[in-house]
Amino acid sequence: MMSFSDQLHACHERLVSVCAALPAPYPAFTLFFSVSDGSQRAHVVHARADDFETAWREGAELVERWVRERGIVSPWLRIDWVEGASPMDWTQFKTQLTAVKRNYFRLGLAFGQDFGIAFTEQELNANAMLCGDSTIAHSVVNVRNFDVYAQARFERTLSLEESSERTVYLLATVGVFCQPDGVVHKLVGTGLDAGRRQLPALNPQSVLELVRSGSSYLARQMQSDGLFVYGYFPCFDRRIPTYDAMRHAGTVHAMLEAWELTRDDTLRAAIDRAIDHLTDALIRDYTLPDGREVAYLVDTGGEIRLGGNAACVRMFVRYCELMETRHWLPLLEKLALGMVALQDPASGRFDHVVHAADLTLKQASRVIFYDGEAAFGLMRLYGLTRDPRWLASVEKAFDHFIASQHWQSHDHWLSSCVNELTQWSPQERYFRFGLQNVAGYLDFVLDRKTTFPTLLSLMLAAQQMLQRLESMPAMRHLLDELDTEKFYRALDYRAHYLLNGFFWPEMAMYFRRPSTVVGAFFVRHHSFRVRIDDVEQYVTGFAAYHRYLLERRSPPGGGPGGGGVRDDGAVWTASEMARVTGGEWVVKPEDGWRATGVTQRTFMRKGRVVFEHQARPSKTPLAAVTLKGVLQPAAAVLCTDPKPHLDKRVPVLKVPNVLQAVLELGDHARTEFTGRVCGVLGSGAGSSTVAAMLAGALTVWGEVAQPEGSISLPSGIAWNLTCMPRHAAYWVLEMGTSHMPASAQLMRPSLIVVTGISAASQKHRGPSEAAARLDCRMFQAMAAGDRVVLNRDMAEFGTFAEAAMSHQLQIVTYGEHKDADVRLLAFDHGEVQAEVAGEPFQLRLNAPGRHMGASAVAALAALQALRLPLAAAVEPFAHFEPPGGRGALHTIHIGGGSFKLIDETYDANPSSMRAALELLSQAPCEPARRVAILGDMQELGPAAQRHHLDLEAELLASQPDRVLLCGPLMRALHTRIRSKVRSHWFVDVSDLSTALGGLLQPGDWVLAKSSAGVGLSRLARVLKALP
Repeated sequence: MMSFSDQLHACHERLVSVCAALPAPYPAFTLFFSVSDGSQRAHVVHARADDFETAWREGAELVERWVRERGIVSPWLRIDWVEGASPMDWTQFKTQLTAVKRNYFRLGLAFGQDFGIAFTEQELNANAMLCGDSTIAHSVVNVRNFDVYAQARFERTLSLEESSERTVYLLATVGVFCQPDGVVHKLVGTGLDAGRRQLPALNPQSVLELVRSGSSYLARQMQSDGLFVYGYFPCFDRRIPTYDAMRHAGTVHAMLEAWELTRDDTLRAAIDRAIDHLTDALIRDYTLPDGREVAYLVDTGGEIRLGGNAACVRMFVRYCELMETRHWLPLLEKLALGMVALQDPASGRFDHVVHAADLTLKQASRVIFYDGEAAFGLMRLYGLTRDPRWLASVEKAFDHFIASQHWQSHDHWLSSCVNELTQWSPQERYFRFGLQNVAGYLDFVLDRKTTFPTLLSLMLAAQQMLQRLESMPAMRHLLDELDTEKFYRALDYRAHYLLNGFFWPEMAMYFRRPSTVVGAFFVRHHSFRVRIDDVEQYVTGFAAYHRYLLERRSPPGGGPGGGGVRDDGAVWTASEMARVTGGEWVVKPEDGWRATGVTQRTFMRKGRVVFEHQARPSKTPLAAVTLKGVLQPAAAVLCTDPKPHLDKRVPVLKVPNVLQAVLELGDHARTEFTGRVCGVLGSGAGSSTVAAMLAGALTVWGEVAQPEGSISLPSGIAWNLTCMPRHAAYWVLEMGTSHMPASAQLMRPSLIVVTGISAASQKHRGPSEAAARLDCRMFQAMAAGDRVVLNRDMAEFGTFAEAAMSHQLQIVTYGEHKDADVRLLAFDHGEVQAEVAGEPFQLRLNAPGRHMGASAVAALAALQALRLPLAAAVEPFAHFEPPGGRGALHTIHIGGGSFKLIDETYDANPSSMRAALELLSQAPCEPARRVAILGDMQELGPAAQRHHLDLEAELLASQPDRVLLCGPLMRALHTRIRSKVRSHWFVDVSDLSTALGGLLQPGDWVLAKSSAGVGLSRLARVLKALP
């Protein structure tokens, strides 16, 4: 445990190099310091100064004094700094709040441009300062809560009711958080992920920790009488006084799912206590008029709900499975018969609610979800006992569900039930129902702003059914009804989005009593409510996702990033791998063993050797449980510690260092490759488009391979190289990495196309020539006489040309410059007019925009440098279509007609943004039909705000009728242009989506352009999915 001064020092070291000054008239540096011992709301101070060190000293001294006076040792420490500010008058601000969902205002707020009175987003939300009562679904200024917190923070009130003429300032902030362990976490700035730590992709271990944390919270809520503390509203630490017996049972089920993974004794004790209360006090026996003995869960208000019995059945079945007991079978029989008694034997429909006193009907239908939960519970019981009565009841219920089109409710219980049902009764109509239940819901799963944890359960149950469908030839045609790539993308997206519902300490510290809720899960739009059923749904979903990750395999159709990689090469032999890595086969492969490469778990394919490299040492670098299921298709395991894998029935190659072994294998794969390696350097969509065009054109002369996974690090490049076919004629790779010398040495390209400075070098704080020199280090990996294609129009052309000549490389140039070897003369609606070595050359592209013409001449220049006949490549260019989000034109049908969408949502930087605006200016429509939807350009460093404001001229020159701007960095541009054009600004994509329907019209031409992290691509997907 480190001291508080050490925590401050660790944070200072992280901030000093990244914290950039704000332009006047604002304070150059504004730092918020927040500290909490976990038992009370964070103490927050902020400091302002003209330089970073002065602001740091002032703020650090204040919090050090506060911590010292209270005798706190190693508190939670969070530091936020302001990286952007936008003025807005008070009346407009309150109006803007009506378009923001309750508790989804994700910016800070200052009163006065000196930021003397200022609050972070976490302060505003944790103190309910922008939240009205439960009847108001949108954000609203809560004057009372503002005054209470302002009095506590600044010892004054703000007189907000008299503020109609004042100006407020919206603050974009970024932060870091440090706990006593000394680890400094960088926090997400603005957007839907704002306020929590930045995290890598979920893996089985990290998901297990989420399950462990959530289930530990549930165990802590168990009281001595067997009842749970039902929940809290944490803003003011208000305990929820009501109770729900059905959710009691459902929570125990979630705890059992967690116990299977954690085997925690405290959790088990809480489970047993909760079950004792359930059976002693909440479940009641009845005798029906026909003499049948049944049992029902009796809830508050003297009512019996169908869902209550269903929750009990699910829970007791799971208990019997995990504890290997038959003890609860008699009670399960009674509970199931109780549900069957509520079913109409003719139609299969269930009654939902009856009176506990006499079992007379109270409500025939209350919540459609009761139907799916009841059927699922009966199927789970059938799986345990094989009693045909329960299957018959479910099949009768499905007659009703199918006839009534219950799939339109997209219920997660129905998804779980149909997954179980098709295991025992694999009828096509059941499979089709399961597909319908999810197929039309994928955009909702991708775009839903609230975390909605049951969506993950819905997707995971459907995934299990899909997996079985793939192995059934007679049923496989049903998969044509589902976009499987989109399905798997939506599944993983929703799992990661649920991280925004976890009470990380850096968020919990701002609430009244952080220790009550830290490590639990919450519902933001219900005042950050933490209730046992909320936590239950997260725990159940993450437990299922943990199983999925352990069993993950490629999505149908090849999975993400399939590219041109072939898995049938089988080029690696056991002796070759051992020789290259210096490793030892602890478990030897069989004679004739072959592997198709090495790979990380997330890109596992049959026949590959799986490895996992961890940056931090671990007692179990690749624990056996981590690879359970993944190893089934693996050719072998590459590891430093073979012990966890000796019983997995796969070969095990022990090496001294996994990372070094992967690099050596990648280097060997490149050495053995006899074809040509072509690299493309640049940033954003431009370089990606050139790489895609070049790869497509080269197919005329042989097989072309491209990477399928991340190549931002040398290790990523290396494992991709091991999987790329050695028999291919060409490998085409992008080169925008932050480790240029090492990466280039692995690739050893014989041709490089330079479209511009790489994204990694653009972050360099010096002049662009210095950034270009960083990229020029890649030429060290090339041999004299190799070729480099340079963009003659880029400002850094001279720097690249000089470096290329110093390495004796042959240079071919392209662009609009009069001296370019391959010159773009004109581009009109897909027709490229070029000049190659002084001779005219024409081709047609199936893509709009002059920037597509520029990409085409870059690819032509690469073919010219390779001395290939350009005429042979005309046909591939004609069939080229931009990859998703990189300029493709779509027709979107809306009421009364359609509009055109130019989808440029893959990425954005100043040059690509200007190219896209030029494309909009060329749209074949009247200016009154042009619409520009522009989101923030991210990762532009200290000059980010200036780059956004510099778009004004090109934006206005494109003559849009409407401009829709999204994100904090676009706010200032909106302020500047709103008197010149109809401009609207939105905090984030979700708020833009809400308003979009009223802003677009049939006949419009709409450009959508932003950096990938803004999320505008999700909006584009929604529009493209419209029927």
